[in-house]
Amino acid sequence: MTESQTIPWKTITVEAVAIVVSILLAFAIDAWWAEKKESEVKHIALLALRADFIASREQLLGVLVSLESARTNFDRFQSATTAELIEIDPDTIRYFLTALAKNHTFDPVTSTLDALVNDGRLGLISDAQLLTQLSNWRRNLDNIEDISLELRIESVRVRRAMERHGGPFTRWRRSPNNLEVLQTADGETMANLQQDVDFMGTARSHQYALSIYLWQLQQLAEDLDSIVTLLDQATSSR
Repeated sequence: MTESQTIPWKTITVEAVAIVVSILLAFAIDAWWAEKKESEVKHIALLALRADFIASREQLLGVLVSLESARTNFDRFQSATTAELIEIDPDTIRYFLTALAKNHTFDPVTSTLDALVNDGRLGLISDAQLLTQLSNWRRNLDNIEDISLELRIESVRVRRAMERHGGPFTRWRRSPNNLEVLQTADGETMANLQQDVDFMGTARSHQYALSIYLWQLQQLAEDLDSIVTLLDQATSSR
């Protein structure tokens, strides 16, 4: 009769514990790697967002300067005397005509934000304040687009109204933001435009739309600064 062998429980227990520990360690490594990859993706996304918003801020500053200049030049044109307008130089005529038909839209860089929203990765951002600002930014851009369209319509109305005086004197070259002044107007033409009540009514309507657009963009610039500040904090705290 064969003698019963002693079961090596201690060895089996050690081996079982080793197997369990190795499995748990593998899961932990996988979880750590996934979290590390997610953290890397989040950081890259934040850096890309920051680059987009900084580019948008630079563009917006240029648009604000352009619109403010147009408003200033329109005020100069409106307040000038007939004698002053007749004697103005070609450069001033160009400034005045640009101001009268100004249409300069803001076209921000939104590629990264759009991509994050479309593929559902915006949830990688855990900063609630930043998420709120980004949501408000998208909504405000829709409002800005409507006001921009109104300004473009008013710009067209001004250019058509100029035709009664031999105009339109300006044309869009490649895009509505690229306004070319045609040197066919002189000081006497500018004086006639100013004295035309109907034309000046159209011009003031355009300036009203321009002022609303300018004010909205100034508010947007403040929001943009806040977003860039939050993105600076998010990318530097890694």
